[in-house]
Amino acid sequence: MEARYNVYFAGQLLEGQDPGSVRISLAKLFNADEATLEKLFSGNAQLIKRNCDKATALKYKQAMERAGAQALIKAVAEPAAQTPPKVQKNVSAAERIAALAAAPDAQSYSAKPAAPEAQNPVTAGDTVGLAPPGADVLRPEERPQPVVTEIDTSELAVDAPAQRLSQEAPPPPPPPDTSHLAMGEVGETIPHLPSDQTPLSPNTDDIGLSPAGTDFSDCAADDAVAPELDLSAIDLAPAGSAVLEEQYRKHEKAAAPDTDHISLEE
Repeated sequence: MEARYNVYFAGQLLEGQDPGSVRISLAKLFNADEATLEKLFSGNAQLIKRNCDKATALKYKQAMERAGAQALIKAVAEPAAQTPPKVQKNVSAAERIAALAAAPDAQSYSAKPAAPEAQNPVTAGDTVGLAPPGADVLRPEERPQPVVTEIDTSELAVDAPAQRLSQEAPPPPPPPDTSHLAMGEVGETIPHLPSDQTPLSPNTDDIGLSPAGTDFSDCAADDAVAPELDLSAIDLAPAGSAVLEEQYRKHEKAAAPDTDHISLEE
C-alpha cells in the first residue's frame, strides 16, 4: 500500500523570515481569517492536510516554504488489515482552514505511540485535527541534537563597567593671539604689505615717443598682392546656362497665391 502523510504547521518560520510577512502570505495562501491565523501561530501543531500521498505533501510543503513557513510532514500509520479503507473527502483548502478555526483542540500527534483512534481524531469535516497545548511535535529521535562547541576564551578580557573602549581625543589647540591686530576704518586705504620681491627695472633707452600729431600711416601693412593663379583650364558658361545637372534640378513651380478675395480701395 502506498505510504500516506499528514502535513502540520507549528508556527515555525524559515530562517531570516519576518513573522508579519509570513502571516500575510499564509492568509493569502489558505484564505484564512484572523481567528484561523491565531491558531496557526499558537505554537501548537496544526493539521493542514490529512492522509495525502507524498507528492501532495511535498506540494503543500513547497507552497508553505515559499510563504516563509516551515511545514512538518509525518507518515500516517497503516490501518489494520480488517479496517476498510476510508474514503477521502475532497474539500478545498479554504474549507479545511475554516474547519480548523471552528474545531476544538484534539490529540493528533504525540511523541509516544497512541491508539489508531487517538492518532486520527474525528474533527469538524474530518479534515483538521489539533494537538493539545504543550504536545510534542517530533519524537526524541527526530529532534535535531544541539552541537556544543568549545571556544577558547582564555586570551579575552572584559573591561570594567563604564570604561572607554578608545583613548580620549586630545584637547583642541588654544586660539591664536590676535591682540596685536587692529581693524582699519571703513574706506581707509590699506598700506602695501612689505614684500621681499625685487621690483622690475626694464631698460627703455632704445624707446622713444613720436611728437604730437604724428601720422602713423607708415606703420600700416602693405597692400595685399593678388596671387598668381593659372585659370587657363577654367571656362565660364554663357548667360542663362543651367548650372545644375538634370537630376539635381527642381522642376516644381510654385503656384501663384489666390488673390480673388483681395480688392483695392479708391
